[in-house]
Amino acid sequence: MSKLLEFFLGSILIAAFTIAFLFFSALQYIFKVSSIADCTWQGSVKAWVDSNGDGQVSANEPPLDGVEIYLEQVQPQLVDISLPVITDHNGDAQFNVSIPGCSDTPFEIYVHIPHGYHITTRPRIEVIPNLWESPLTQRVYYFGFAPDR
Repeated sequence: MSKLLEFFLGSILIAAFTIAFLFFSALQYIFKVSSIADCTWQGSVKAWVDSNGDGQVSANEPPLDGVEIYLEQVQPQLVDISLPVITDHNGDAQFNVSIPGCSDTPFEIYVHIPHGYHITTRPRIEVIPNLWESPLTQRVYYFGFAPDR
């Protein structure tokens, strides 16, 4: 009799866990509650003093530090962006953008133009992240600034 009782209680326990698992899986699917982003997009920005104002990086043009870089969503979707990022002494800044659901959510990179400069490149760059390309792919976006005269 104890074997039958053990089997019966074990079956009830397995059924209860199965129902709880299905219930919480359904809640997660319905409400999309997840604290972990499915994909991460990475990129970097290079800011420099465009001495000749041609919008191209030349060998003798120095980097520009302290430039605030922002990301803005083109379409209102859930993209976790912690900004602004600020260029370092080499004029570099790095992005790590969490994208729930691995959607190809387009966004724009833009800069806050530093005082005493004007921009010589496009002020906004639209990006459609290709989340399936190699993470070793270097994504660099350039912003040049010429001193005001």
